[in-house]
Amino acid sequence: MIDKVVTAVVGELNRFLQSKHNILEDKVIISHLVNADGSMAVQEADKIVMTIINIEAERNKSSTATYQPNKRGNFTKVTPPVEVNIYMLFSAYFTNENYLEGLKFVSSVIAFFQSRQGVFNEQNTPALSGTLTRLVAEMVSPDFRDISNVWNGVGAKYLPSVLYRFKTIPIEHKKPEPEIPSIRKI
Repeated sequence: MIDKVVTAVVGELNRFLQSKHNILEDKVIISHLVNADGSMAVQEADKIVMTIINIEAERNKSSTATYQPNKRGNFTKVTPPVEVNIYMLFSAYFTNENYLEGLKFVSSVIAFFQSRQGVFNEQNTPALSGTLTRLVAEMVSPDFRDISNVWNGVGAKYLPSVLYRFKTIPIEHKKPEPEIPSIRKI
């Protein structure tokens, strides 16, 4: 599910940037910034790199299984999906000569989310069709200490970037549950 959401959002963002800047190439790529061995993961400069930096459980949703009546008058155990929020970091990985160009594209990433009012649905993001009915993105503004922690965790030097939290993404595996007969007599 997370992979479909990331692919859909980045696809729409690339279309927005191509239209806004009259370019043909995809400017946003999905990648780590740094490999596990410490080497740079991104080989091509002058890109916006989208990296997932955190996946957290949505705390406002219950994960307790319930029993619901079915058409035969019996009950079936229903386990709700795990709801998660993901944090996407959009970093300007541009050469020194193109630093200002990188800032322009970070601004355009912010403009993209502003133009959608942070809402993605099946109408404005067809790639989400059949996956989610609604996804909400909100900009996160960490303080300097948190920014330092993010970049230490990523394993890279600071790059101009913007962070968005996408909420809530349901993750589930539906398996057939046995029916529980209803109590008809005591």
